[in-house]
Amino acid sequence: MSYPERYVNLTKVAGRAQTGRDWSADFAKLQNLDVLLSSRASESTLSSIRDRFTPILKGSVFNASVSANTNIFASDLSPTNSPTTFRIYATFSASGVLSVVRTKAGTSVTEQLNSGNALNANAAYIFDIIVESGESINLQYSVAATALVLKVVEIPCMVS
Repeated sequence: MSYPERYVNLTKVAGRAQTGRDWSADFAKLQNLDVLLSSRASESTLSSIRDRFTPILKGSVFNASVSANTNIFASDLSPTNSPTTFRIYATFSASGVLSVVRTKAGTSVTEQLNSGNALNANAAYIFDIIVESGESINLQYSVAATALVLKVVEIPCMVS
């Protein structure tokens, strides 16, 4: 598909002639962004801001056997930030249903991921769940299998 020249090469907007502009000065300002910010905020404040955007590995299993309907992690995973998003990356050797067991105030509920549909064997899946302070989670798989790769990463500042 080709567009007429008037749509591709704008020379006027609302009757005003458009001229080229050198953007190098704008890009140069971005090179010193940390210096500019540090002149306005303390290093501990900047560190705190950076920490809020750094992913945190909460749990990881690689090429390990898991039993059917049993907690996969030895201890429940709790959020560092609240609310936050836990991103789950999962690949299993056998087809089955992956569930989150969420515990709050001593009460646990089970939430099936992928709409309760079985994950395909040897296929990678990614799920995002929201977790808040006072909650902890664990994962269970509906069949005995090998967790080829299973990672839970907290993504701060990302609540869907």
